[in-house]
Amino acid sequence: MVLADLGSRITRALGAMANKVVIDQEALDEMLREICRALVEADVNVGVVASLRNNIKKIVNLDQLAAGVNKRKIIQRAVFDELCTMLDPGVKPFQPKRGQSNVLMFVGLQGAGKTTTVTKIANHYMVRDSNIT
Repeated sequence: MVLADLGSRITRALGAMANKVVIDQEALDEMLREICRALVEADVNVGVVASLRNNIKKIVNLDQLAAGVNKRKIIQRAVFDELCTMLDPGVKPFQPKRGQSNVLMFVGLQGAGKTTTVTKIANHYMVRDSNIT
Protein backbone atom coordinates (compact mmCIF):
# COMPACT_ATOMS: atom_id res chain seq x y z
CA MET A 1 0.00 0.00 0.00
CA VAL A 2 2.87 2.35 0.82
CA LEU A 3 4.50 1.77 -2.56
CA ALA A 4 1.26 2.47 -4.44
CA ASP A 5 0.74 5.64 -2.41
CA LEU A 6 4.32 6.73 -3.09
CA GLY A 7 3.88 6.15 -6.82
CA SER A 8 0.64 8.11 -6.94
CA ARG A 9 2.17 11.02 -5.01
CA ILE A 10 5.16 11.20 -7.37
CA THR A 11 2.81 11.01 -10.36
CA ARG A 12 0.66 13.81 -8.92
CA ALA A 13 3.74 15.99 -8.33
CA LEU A 14 4.87 15.50 -11.92
CA GLY A 15 1.31 16.08 -13.17
CA ALA A 16 0.98 19.31 -11.21
CA MET A 17 4.22 20.51 -12.75
CA ALA A 18 2.94 19.57 -16.20
CA ASN A 19 -0.17 21.74 -15.66
CA LYS A 20 1.93 24.85 -15.04
CA VAL A 21 1.87 27.42 -17.83
CA VAL A 22 5.46 28.48 -17.23
CA ILE A 23 8.13 26.05 -16.07
CA ASP A 24 10.52 28.12 -13.95
CA GLN A 25 12.73 27.47 -10.95
CA GLU A 26 9.80 27.94 -8.58
CA ALA A 27 7.75 25.24 -10.34
CA LEU A 28 10.75 22.88 -10.31
CA ASP A 29 11.38 23.50 -6.59
CA GLU A 30 7.71 22.91 -5.75
CA MET A 31 7.70 19.62 -7.66
CA LEU A 32 10.95 18.49 -6.03
CA ARG A 33 9.61 19.44 -2.60
CA GLU A 34 6.54 17.24 -3.10
CA ILE A 35 8.57 14.29 -4.39
CA CYS A 36 11.06 14.60 -1.52
CA ARG A 37 8.27 14.83 1.04
CA ALA A 38 6.64 11.71 -0.40
CA LEU A 39 9.95 9.80 -0.29
CA VAL A 40 10.75 10.84 3.29
CA GLU A 41 7.23 9.88 4.43
CA ALA A 42 7.80 6.49 2.78
CA ASP A 43 10.86 6.04 5.06
CA VAL A 44 13.52 6.65 2.42
CA ASN A 45 16.82 7.79 3.95
CA VAL A 46 17.01 11.59 4.16
CA GLY A 47 20.56 11.58 2.76
CA VAL A 48 19.44 9.59 -0.27
CA VAL A 49 16.52 11.99 -0.81
CA ALA A 50 18.83 15.02 -0.56
CA SER A 51 21.22 13.42 -3.03
CA LEU A 52 18.34 12.72 -5.43
CA ARG A 53 17.18 16.34 -5.18
CA ASN A 54 20.68 17.73 -5.79
CA ASN A 55 21.27 15.41 -8.76
CA ILE A 56 17.99 16.44 -10.40
CA LYS A 57 18.84 20.12 -9.89
CA LYS A 58 22.25 19.55 -11.53
CA ILE A 59 20.71 17.76 -14.50
CA VAL A 60 17.86 20.25 -14.99
CA ASN A 61 19.50 23.65 -15.18
CA LEU A 62 16.62 25.78 -16.47
CA ASP A 63 18.87 28.78 -17.15
CA GLN A 64 20.99 26.87 -19.66
CA LEU A 65 18.16 25.17 -21.56
CA ALA A 66 17.39 26.47 -25.03
CA ALA A 67 14.10 28.23 -25.69
CA GLY A 68 12.55 25.47 -27.84
CA VAL A 69 13.38 22.61 -25.51
CA ASN A 70 10.50 20.75 -23.84
CA LYS A 71 11.36 21.39 -20.19
CA ARG A 72 8.61 19.12 -18.88
CA LYS A 73 10.05 16.09 -20.70
CA ILE A 74 13.57 16.86 -19.49
CA ILE A 75 12.37 17.18 -15.89
CA GLN A 76 10.30 13.98 -16.09
CA ARG A 77 13.23 12.07 -17.61
CA ALA A 78 15.62 13.38 -14.93
CA VAL A 79 13.26 12.34 -12.11
CA PHE A 80 12.75 8.90 -13.67
CA ASP A 81 16.48 8.34 -14.21
CA GLU A 82 17.39 9.44 -10.68
CA LEU A 83 14.71 7.21 -9.11
CA CYS A 84 16.04 4.26 -11.15
CA THR A 85 19.62 5.07 -10.13
CA MET A 86 18.54 5.26 -6.50
CA LEU A 87 17.05 1.73 -6.70
CA ASP A 88 19.94 0.15 -8.65
CA PRO A 89 22.30 -1.66 -6.23
CA GLY A 90 25.15 -1.62 -8.75
CA VAL A 91 25.98 -5.32 -8.35
CA LYS A 92 24.92 -8.36 -10.30
CA PRO A 93 22.11 -10.40 -8.72
CA PHE A 94 22.91 -13.74 -7.09
CA GLN A 95 22.95 -16.65 -9.51
CA PRO A 96 22.69 -20.11 -7.89
CA LYS A 97 25.16 -22.66 -9.25
CA ARG A 98 24.25 -26.19 -10.19
CA GLY A 99 25.93 -28.92 -8.20
CA GLN A 100 26.83 -26.62 -5.29
CA SER A 101 25.05 -25.81 -2.07
CA ASN A 102 23.03 -22.60 -2.41
CA VAL A 103 21.10 -20.91 0.36
CA LEU A 104 17.87 -19.16 -0.67
CA MET A 105 15.11 -17.78 1.53
CA PHE A 106 11.49 -17.74 0.43
CA VAL A 107 9.00 -15.52 2.23
CA GLY A 108 5.29 -15.17 1.58
CA LEU A 109 1.80 -15.55 2.88
CA GLN A 110 0.15 -18.91 3.40
CA GLY A 111 -0.97 -20.34 0.10
CA ALA A 112 1.20 -18.02 -1.98
CA GLY A 113 3.08 -20.93 -3.63
CA LYS A 114 6.36 -21.01 -1.70
CA THR A 115 6.55 -24.80 -1.45
CA THR A 116 5.72 -25.26 -5.12
CA THR A 117 8.33 -22.70 -6.15
CA VAL A 118 11.01 -24.23 -3.89
CA THR A 119 10.31 -27.66 -5.36
CA LYS A 120 10.60 -26.38 -8.92
CA ILE A 121 13.83 -24.51 -8.19
CA ALA A 122 15.32 -27.54 -6.38
CA ASN A 123 14.42 -29.72 -9.34
CA HIS A 124 15.99 -27.24 -11.75
CA TYR A 125 19.30 -27.03 -9.83
CA MET A 126 19.44 -30.72 -8.87
CA VAL A 127 22.52 -32.61 -10.09
CA ARG A 128 21.45 -35.47 -12.26
CA ASP A 129 23.73 -38.53 -12.28
CA SER A 130 23.73 -40.16 -15.69
CA ASN A 131 24.71 -43.56 -14.17
CA ILE A 132 21.47 -43.81 -12.17
CA THR A 133 18.53 -45.14 -14.13
